Amino acid sequence: MQLSDFDIIVASEKHVSYSEQIVEEMAESAKARGTGIAKRSPDYVANKMREGKSVIALHKDGTWAGFCYIETWSHEKFVANSGLIVNPEFRKVGLAKAIKQEIFNLSRTKYPDAKIFGLTTGLAVMKINSDLGYEPVTYSELT
Repeated sequence: MQLSDFDIIVASEKHVSYSEQIVEEMAESAKARGTGIAKRSPDYVANKMREGKSVIALHKDGTWAGFCYIETWSHEKFVANSGLIVNPEFRKVGLAKAIKQEIFNLSRTKYPDAKIFGLTTGLAVMKINSDLGYEPVTYSELT
């Protein structure tokens, strides 16, 4: 399996049917890592899709493969790329990094003057963020 087996696109209304799977995997992944993340509802994820504020990865067979969304604060001055999740079936092919790159591009397009950041509790995502040019800062330094 390789990255060319996936489409990584801005999610829309036609992807809302994947919302339940996405939030279930977010919860399972957090439980497996022993981290407490904010639980998102399927409606929350579906709204991110409808608003054009998320990226979804789909395997060429139509299976949901990954997801990430945009959150904004302070009148869109600050943008976080949040909720990165990859379907366990498709991990270890570089999908997480490709999704993070695409959500960064979407964030920059939608909010060209915003400060963009990612919050994470995982070392793997910290490495991806670093590889993509994010600078690590303490929570108090964010805003």
